[in-house]
Amino acid sequence: MDRIRFFDGHCDTAFELWSRGEQLAENTCHIDLGKASAFRAYAQVFAFCSYAGCSEGAPCTVEEMLTLPLKKLRQEVQKNADRIAFAATAEEVVVLNEKGKIAALLSVEGPEVIGCDPARLALLRAEGFAMTTLTWNADNALAGCHASSQGLSRRGAEFVRAAEDLGILIDVSHLSERAFWDLVKVSRRPILASHSNCRVLCEHTRNLTDDQLRAVAESGGTVGLNLYPPFLGENADFSVLQRHLEHTLRLCGEEHVAIGGDLDGCEALADGFSDLSDFAGFYEFLRGQGYEDALLDRVFYTNLLHLL
Repeated sequence: MDRIRFFDGHCDTAFELWSRGEQLAENTCHIDLGKASAFRAYAQVFAFCSYAGCSEGAPCTVEEMLTLPLKKLRQEVQKNADRIAFAATAEEVVVLNEKGKIAALLSVEGPEVIGCDPARLALLRAEGFAMTTLTWNADNALAGCHASSQGLSRRGAEFVRAAEDLGILIDVSHLSERAFWDLVKVSRRPILASHSNCRVLCEHTRNLTDDQLRAVAESGGTVGLNLYPPFLGENADFSVLQRHLEHTLRLCGEEHVAIGGDLDGCEALADGFSDLSDFAGFYEFLRGQGYEDALLDRVFYTNLLHLL
């Protein structure tokens, strides 16, 4: 099996490393450096959820995030500097991968971490964050979450424009359908759904309708396939994931489909997956189904790189 290039748009591994007190080099998580050896080039977006690791029911502050899971990830990357380093741009990803190093990128899952304050986005960018959602699983001052009918607020529109001015990508995963369409009206740059699947194949509010899928592609963005069985449907396995892939390719086109596995953010994964390295097996499965390497390389690596 040839080693492939892989760029994953969403994982929760940083919080798991901190909460379990484990190491990035080898651990019990879905992702570690040993598992990453399955790929000849690898970039990973590490998400930081506003509600992970802080007071019960209350969001973290940015100061807590910087001194808890993000500090832990920075320490682990520094300890393994010969194998992994941080990146915030496509150019930095390419340079690191060409040197044989993993590129680690940062995203926010729920901007409550900065009080939903557009003025504080510059702090996140200075810390190296490349993308942010507008919500997690609750409504906030910016927008409604996926389970809500609330749209994008005026403050939310200001937040979107400020993020885009700073080069921070807006991630529509976890966003309400109404807020999604409000966002499409005000956004001037590509948007992404880092870890969302197709609602027509699995009726879940975290998944995107066909019209939403088309809109992400028309913006120039990407949709990242998620491995969580409740977002895939019954008997979730390689074949079910392929159906979501094929539907997204048909609606969005080959340049707008990516991977966002949600590793270490799921208590269960689709059958055939136990950790990061199994994406190489899924690639081989798709190759056996007749998908050409050029297309698979776009889905598994290049499309997210181009979006950055």
